[in-house]
Amino acid sequence: MNFNRFMNVARYNFAINRAQYMKLALGLFLVMSLPLLIFILKTIWVFGVTHNTEWALASIPGAEMGNWMTKCFIFAWPILAGYTFHNLLTKQSRIKELTLPASNGEKFLFHALVTVGGAFLAYVVSYFLLDILQYLYVGIVFGFSNAEWVSYSPIFFDSANAISSIFGENVSFWLTVLADLYLIAFVSTFVLGNAVKYKHNVLWTYAFHWMVGFLSMMGMGLLIPLLKDVDWSWVQDFDLEKASTYIKVGATLFFSLVTIFSWWMSYRLYCRAQITTKRNK
Repeated sequence: MNFNRFMNVARYNFAINRAQYMKLALGLFLVMSLPLLIFILKTIWVFGVTHNTEWALASIPGAEMGNWMTKCFIFAWPILAGYTFHNLLTKQSRIKELTLPASNGEKFLFHALVTVGGAFLAYVVSYFLLDILQYLYVGIVFGFSNAEWVSYSPIFFDSANAISSIFGENVSFWLTVLADLYLIAFVSTFVLGNAVKYKHNVLWTYAFHWMVGFLSMMGMGLLIPLLKDVDWSWVQDFDLEKASTYIKVGATLFFSLVTIFSWWMSYRLYCRAQITTKRNK
């Protein structure tokens, strides 16, 4: 690992792909702005129907909007991960990428940092910009005494708050950890999908996840009839707390292994990248 070569790779990519990175950041901003747009339209509709300022104020979501912005980022992050190796999309760009005076590890590390760190940085910037816009909107329309900053709510700093809106208020530490690990593993599969297929890779990766889910449901459906004749009396004496611990540890290991495998295989495929292959012409 040579830091100077790594920085040269970064400078080259930011110079050549500045427009691409700006498009991705703008796309994330627009996706995250949907809750704000819906919130504005909702307050306008409530006030237009009722002509009651108090009812319109009651429709202001406050910290809940930050929750929905985070959910929009969770939705968009896998798509952004699908552009990790966008430099390999065309033959000309592959030639430039493969002939850069840097090691594969240095180039791969840059793309990985952009996927993880760059996406999260774009999320933070978009979050605060949208927070300013919603604060100004509420302040100008309803008075600044009714405006509040979403960014100061714990939703932005604690993923358990976003998860609690899906699974209920009592969110355990393990459930938060498993949800975060699942998200990281899910995003990592899109990085691997981009390493396998350079074009339409996001759609192919979503299709793969759908196929795995469909086959899993089919397998469970075929397995249920076989379990009807099983003696389940032993379940009464089974330690459910211990079983829950085993499931949590197993799920943690599974998501961790999926993440490690996805990044390891992505690196292997990136090192083997060629100008033309059967998968990528």
